[in-house]
Amino acid sequence: MHLSLADFHPVADGETLDTAVLQRAMDQIAAAGGGRLTLPAGRYRSGCLNLPSDFELRLEAGAVLIASPRLADYQAVQALSCAEKSHNVLLYALGQRNITISGTGRIDGEGEAWFAAERDEQGYRLPRADRPRIIVFEDCEQVTLTAFTIMQAPMWTVHLVSCRHVHIDHLTIDNAMTMPNTDALDIDSCEAVFVSNSYLSAADDAICIKTTHKPAALRRPARQIMITNCLLRSYSCAFKIGTETWDDVEDVTVTGCTIFDSNRGIGILSRDGGAMRRLLFSNLTFACHNAPPCHWGKADPLHISVRCRDPAITPGIVEQVQFSNLTGVAEGAINLHAAEPGWIRDVVISQLQMRQSVSPMTQGHFDVRPPCNPDSPTGMGLDNAYKLDPKTGEAFGVERYPGGLPGLFARGVENLQLHSLVITRPEPLPPGWHPECVVQLPD
Repeated sequence: MHLSLADFHPVADGETLDTAVLQRAMDQIAAAGGGRLTLPAGRYRSGCLNLPSDFELRLEAGAVLIASPRLADYQAVQALSCAEKSHNVLLYALGQRNITISGTGRIDGEGEAWFAAERDEQGYRLPRADRPRIIVFEDCEQVTLTAFTIMQAPMWTVHLVSCRHVHIDHLTIDNAMTMPNTDALDIDSCEAVFVSNSYLSAADDAICIKTTHKPAALRRPARQIMITNCLLRSYSCAFKIGTETWDDVEDVTVTGCTIFDSNRGIGILSRDGGAMRRLLFSNLTFACHNAPPCHWGKADPLHISVRCRDPAITPGIVEQVQFSNLTGVAEGAINLHAAEPGWIRDVVISQLQMRQSVSPMTQGHFDVRPPCNPDSPTGMGLDNAYKLDPKTGEAFGVERYPGGLPGLFARGVENLQLHSLVITRPEPLPPGWHPECVVQLPD
């Protein structure tokens, strides 16, 4: 069955709430055994919608689906997964099969309605509680997202939880660079995922693979994930694995991507017991600069960190990682940081060209957040990320490199292999820079 929302005669002015008419059309298609709902050019405002199996939502050119700024419009359906203490979502599906969102229209998250107008001293705009994610699909199969645009998301933008056979192509996510916790794409405990030819830009992570703490029915590893030919921009981490890692992450390939205007380039952060192995990064360019201090990272193009969140839980090992054919510019250093020797092992970095540049912001620090708040060592979110150490004036977890800023710093890494690294540094070295380019410490 193919329906157009024009058949339901919505006002399409962007002010009238269209949730009921949109859900009625989706339910009618589901009752018929599946089909497509087309949104023609116009502006449609909605709260939470529940998508069925064998269904395509097509946004035609000029169609704009606008997320309601009212909390009451997200109470009909609540996601099983929680993000930033919220279960609210605009487009939701649980346990469905064969779902597609397509077209050249866009979804507008109306993010400005959910944030304070001004930043605090750390560069953080305080959000309202219970912000909605834009898309959350949980335990779904055969998911396709293609060609449309999402902009101004107020929270995590696309969160795929325990899904299988996911295809994302020519997707654009363009969030405001002043709004925190607005990850563009979160791939959470998913299998067989292909992401290609997409533009993903957010103040928080552009692409993040994780295995969050969730109901037992959704707990599983993340594996067989391929990312190719994407443009990534982030003031946090352009491509990240972690920090939530309750189950394993395996067999991830990232190739042919460009990281630009970012703080941290590639971040691999193990905290919660799940191991990470067989991670391959190749043919990438990067441009990393320092962002406001509320964002984790210090302009490090490559970062691996393994440390405890809960002192009672040993974090999973990170092993069998390869970086090859990378080139770029960074205001920080490559930082591989294991809290215990051997928690990071079997890492190869080869054919890397990097130019370190001088920053107008203070250089020479590394950042191993989270968690770092001694008052809440097992916490999540704000309570373990932004508390300042009165001794240093920096956030807990932000410390100076011993001896100054190097080009590459490794602590506690077992079997680190470096081949054909060309790291160009300023001459003469600025004050506070380490005289050695590569610094390796056993523990």
